Amino acid sequence: MELINGWMPLIWAGALVVTVIVALLIRSRRRAGTSAVRVAHLNRVSMLPAFRRARSRMRIALAVGIAVTTIGIAASAALSSRIVTVHTVTPEVHNRDIVLCLDTSGSMTDYDIAILDTFIELADQFNGERIGLTIFNASAVTYFPLTTDYEYVTEQMTELRDNMDDPDTDYAYTDGTLLGDGSSLIGDGLASCTMRFDNLDEDRSRSIIFATDNFVAGQQLVSLPQAGKYAKDNGVVVYGLNPGDSTAKNYIEELATELKDTVESTGGEYFALSDPQAVPDIVTSIQKQEASAIDAPSYVVRSDQPDLPLWIAFWSTIALLGIGWRLRR
Repeated sequence: MELINGWMPLIWAGALVVTVIVALLIRSRRRAGTSAVRVAHLNRVSMLPAFRRARSRMRIALAVGIAVTTIGIAASAALSSRIVTVHTVTPEVHNRDIVLCLDTSGSMTDYDIAILDTFIELADQFNGERIGLTIFNASAVTYFPLTTDYEYVTEQMTELRDNMDDPDTDYAYTDGTLLGDGSSLIGDGLASCTMRFDNLDEDRSRSIIFATDNFVAGQQLVSLPQAGKYAKDNGVVVYGLNPGDSTAKNYIEELATELKDTVESTGGEYFALSDPQAVPDIVTSIQKQEASAIDAPSYVVRSDQPDLPLWIAFWSTIALLGIGWRLRR
């Protein structure tokens, strides 16, 4: 334990000394005054049993009052000094990085809210991994960079989800995603998400959770298979999450097959968004990747401990009021 305001006991001691000196001066002046009442035969009165009992009770009450006052002052001094417990925290993080890569093109409008709900559920199940979110259409934008602040991650994804779900949205969240030749450039999006990893010289596990229907509507700089090879060459494992996976539409089946082949070529896995096993299987697969726990920078935590001195000061005040009331009777 330590005191935040270590100088407060000196202030209280000084105030106590000044109070005692003032009280002694007032008492000496009263004794020197001429207003005192002289009483004859006081010795006889002081020998009466009732007088002696009353004097004993008063002396006991005064002694108790002085003791309670001393305890109350000590408790108040401790309270104003801010007693705190001090301990050093060294958080443990894992050297895994995960980029959530979301296709926000028009063909994904009906699915992005459900995908963000899935991303929020995914983020809630990781512990110590760095997570970032990149959205793309014709071009990619970092919505938030890699971070271990999961409260911030959840807040940002919830805000994006609410904006998408708002019928009066101004689509400001799409700013910067329409700078390419066309829209829904899936290969460019995956390549851009691969480039969001930093510290490439460090031995870290890197994964992309890639949510798209793979429906291209423009001229891509790189195809999806080329982007998959680029991710693999950089040691990035891609997990595909496809809301358009359906065998009822042949063109979607073809696109789903290409997406599945691409992510599996990186060592990742492919899931339909409606697959209830998607979230637990992705989490399990990422956690199976080799990673070691590393210590993040330490920081000191000081926690106030006001309860005990606060209660002592409170009950001392109550007791002192009771003693004062008794002495006046």
